[in-house]
Amino acid sequence: VILAVMNVVTATFVQQSIERAAQMKEAQKVTQATRLFQALDVDHSGVITFQEIECHLESAAVREFFRTIDVDVSEARLLFDMLDANNSGTIQFTEFLSGCMRLQGPAKAIDMVLVMRELREAIAVVAPGAPPVAQADARAPAMP
Repeated sequence: VILAVMNVVTATFVQQSIERAAQMKEAQKVTQATRLFQALDVDHSGVITFQEIECHLESAAVREFFRTIDVDVSEARLLFDMLDANNSGTIQFTEFLSGCMRLQGPAKAIDMVLVMRELREAIAVVAPGAPPVAQADARAPAMP
Protein backbone atom coordinates (compact mmCIF):
# COMPACT_ATOMS: atom_id res chain seq x y z
CA VAL A 1 0.00 0.00 0.00
CA ILE A 2 2.78 2.43 0.90
CA LEU A 3 4.56 1.64 -2.36
CA ALA A 4 1.37 2.33 -4.34
CA VAL A 5 0.88 5.68 -2.60
CA MET A 6 4.51 6.62 -3.25
CA ASN A 7 4.09 5.71 -6.94
CA VAL A 8 1.04 7.96 -7.20
CA VAL A 9 2.83 10.84 -5.46
CA THR A 10 5.90 10.38 -7.67
CA ALA A 11 3.78 10.23 -10.84
CA THR A 12 1.93 13.40 -9.83
CA PHE A 13 5.18 15.19 -9.13
CA VAL A 14 6.69 14.10 -12.45
CA GLN A 15 3.58 15.13 -14.40
CA GLN A 16 3.52 18.56 -12.76
CA SER A 17 7.23 18.98 -13.47
CA ILE A 18 6.71 18.13 -17.14
CA GLU A 19 3.81 20.59 -17.42
CA ARG A 20 5.79 23.33 -15.69
CA ALA A 21 8.77 22.74 -17.99
CA ALA A 22 6.49 23.05 -21.03
CA GLN A 23 5.05 26.31 -19.67
CA MET A 24 8.52 27.69 -19.05
CA LYS A 25 9.63 26.70 -22.55
CA GLU A 26 6.60 28.46 -24.03
CA ALA A 27 7.30 31.59 -21.97
CA GLN A 28 10.92 31.52 -23.11
CA LYS A 29 9.83 31.36 -26.75
CA VAL A 30 7.50 34.33 -26.25
CA THR A 31 10.30 36.29 -24.60
CA GLN A 32 12.69 35.39 -27.41
CA ALA A 33 10.13 36.42 -30.07
CA THR A 34 9.48 39.70 -28.25
CA ARG A 35 13.19 40.53 -28.08
CA LEU A 36 13.67 39.63 -31.71
CA PHE A 37 10.76 41.81 -32.79
CA GLN A 38 12.16 44.74 -30.81
CA ALA A 39 15.60 44.22 -32.36
CA LEU A 40 14.15 44.04 -35.87
CA ASP A 41 11.97 47.12 -35.40
CA VAL A 42 14.89 49.48 -35.90
CA ASP A 43 12.77 52.61 -36.34
CA HIS A 44 10.59 51.73 -33.29
CA SER A 45 7.42 52.09 -35.36
CA GLY A 46 5.74 49.09 -33.74
CA VAL A 47 5.79 47.18 -37.03
CA ILE A 48 8.52 45.45 -38.99
CA THR A 49 9.03 45.41 -42.72
CA PHE A 50 10.74 42.80 -44.83
CA GLN A 51 13.61 45.23 -45.36
CA GLU A 52 14.15 45.37 -41.59
CA ILE A 53 14.23 41.57 -41.43
CA GLU A 54 16.48 41.34 -44.48
CA CYS A 55 19.04 43.66 -42.88
CA HIS A 56 19.31 41.30 -39.90
CA LEU A 57 19.30 37.90 -41.63
CA GLU A 58 22.98 37.36 -40.85
CA SER A 59 22.65 38.13 -37.15
CA ALA A 60 22.98 35.28 -34.68
CA ALA A 61 19.69 36.17 -32.97
CA VAL A 62 17.69 35.96 -36.20
CA ARG A 63 19.37 32.74 -37.30
CA GLU A 64 18.75 31.17 -33.88
CA PHE A 65 15.11 32.20 -33.90
CA PHE A 66 14.56 30.78 -37.38
CA ARG A 67 16.21 27.56 -36.20
CA THR A 68 13.90 27.29 -33.18
CA ILE A 69 10.80 27.59 -35.37
CA ASP A 70 12.24 25.12 -37.92
CA VAL A 71 12.34 27.62 -40.77
CA ASP A 72 15.41 28.10 -42.93
CA VAL A 73 16.69 31.68 -43.20
CA SER A 74 16.40 31.38 -46.99
CA GLU A 75 12.62 31.21 -46.51
CA ALA A 76 12.47 34.60 -44.79
CA ARG A 77 10.36 36.20 -47.52
CA LEU A 78 7.85 33.36 -47.47
CA LEU A 79 7.65 33.58 -43.68
CA PHE A 80 7.16 37.35 -43.85
CA ASP A 81 4.36 37.04 -46.41
CA MET A 82 2.67 34.38 -44.31
CA LEU A 83 2.88 36.45 -41.12
CA ASP A 84 1.62 39.58 -42.89
CA ALA A 85 -1.99 38.45 -42.52
CA ASN A 86 -3.52 41.69 -43.81
CA ASN A 87 -1.06 42.13 -46.72
CA SER A 88 -0.04 45.57 -45.46
CA GLY A 89 3.68 45.05 -46.13
CA THR A 90 4.31 45.30 -42.41
CA ILE A 91 3.97 42.91 -39.51
CA GLN A 92 2.56 44.10 -36.23
CA PHE A 93 3.83 42.55 -33.02
CA THR A 94 0.64 40.53 -32.52
CA GLU A 95 0.87 39.11 -36.06
CA PHE A 96 4.53 38.27 -35.51
CA LEU A 97 4.05 36.62 -32.14
CA SER A 98 0.95 34.59 -32.97
CA GLY A 99 2.36 33.50 -36.32
CA CYS A 100 5.70 32.42 -34.91
CA MET A 101 4.12 30.55 -32.03
CA ARG A 102 1.76 28.71 -34.37
CA LEU A 103 4.67 27.63 -36.54
CA GLN A 104 6.01 25.54 -33.70
CA GLY A 105 4.68 22.04 -33.32
CA PRO A 106 2.27 20.07 -35.48
CA ALA A 107 -0.46 21.69 -37.56
CA LYS A 108 -3.77 22.02 -35.79
CA ALA A 109 -7.25 21.78 -37.25
CA ILE A 110 -7.65 25.56 -37.16
CA ASP A 111 -4.48 25.90 -39.23
CA MET A 112 -5.96 23.59 -41.86
CA VAL A 113 -9.20 25.59 -41.87
CA LEU A 114 -7.22 28.77 -42.50
CA VAL A 115 -5.33 27.11 -45.35
CA MET A 116 -8.59 25.96 -46.92
CA ARG A 117 -10.06 29.46 -46.64
CA GLU A 118 -7.02 31.02 -48.26
CA LEU A 119 -7.07 28.37 -50.99
CA ARG A 120 -10.71 29.16 -51.75
CA GLU A 121 -9.90 32.87 -51.94
CA ALA A 122 -6.95 32.23 -54.25
CA ILE A 123 -9.00 29.99 -56.54
CA ALA A 124 -11.75 32.62 -56.68
CA VAL A 125 -9.20 35.19 -57.86
CA VAL A 126 -7.40 32.93 -60.34
CA ALA A 127 -10.41 31.02 -61.70
CA PRO A 128 -13.62 32.91 -60.90
CA GLY A 129 -15.88 30.31 -62.56
CA ALA A 130 -14.32 27.30 -60.86
CA PRO A 131 -16.51 25.22 -58.55
CA PRO A 132 -15.94 25.67 -54.80
CA VAL A 133 -13.15 23.56 -53.30
CA ALA A 134 -15.57 21.35 -51.35
CA GLN A 135 -17.40 20.39 -54.57
CA ALA A 136 -14.13 19.70 -56.37
CA ASP A 137 -13.09 17.41 -53.50
CA ALA A 138 -16.33 15.42 -53.85
CA ARG A 139 -15.48 14.58 -57.48
CA ALA A 140 -11.96 13.47 -56.69
CA PRO A 141 -11.39 9.72 -56.76
CA ALA A 142 -11.21 8.06 -53.36
CA MET A 143 -7.77 7.15 -52.15
CA PRO A 144 -7.26 3.46 -51.28
